[in-house]
Amino acid sequence: MSGLQLIGLIFTFVQAYFTFLHFKRGEFTLRECLGWMSIWLVFGAVTLFPEFFKVVAGNFGALRPLDFFTILGFIVILSISFYTYVSVDRLRKSLEKAVRELALKKDEK
Repeated sequence: MSGLQLIGLIFTFVQAYFTFLHFKRGEFTLRECLGWMSIWLVFGAVTLFPEFFKVVAGNFGALRPLDFFTILGFIVILSISFYTYVSVDRLRKSLEKAVRELALKKDEK
């Protein structure tokens, strides 16, 4: 096991532990906890078995696993960014509506 693999495994276990703590505190739902744990499990598998992912990356036309995961990372980050943008915009509109209604109620009194 290389030093980089050891660092990756330590990172995986630390993140899984923090995910579990957030779940126990009630900050994550069971679905969120399982989703994050799945991500950490996949990250740990990639760290432990990099040779397997050479085959997977090759099947998708990537020359190296790093190329495959970089492209996959960009796809995930862009998807999360879009979801965050939509959620924040929806929240902004809801907040504007609530403030507008509150201002009208105060104005009526």
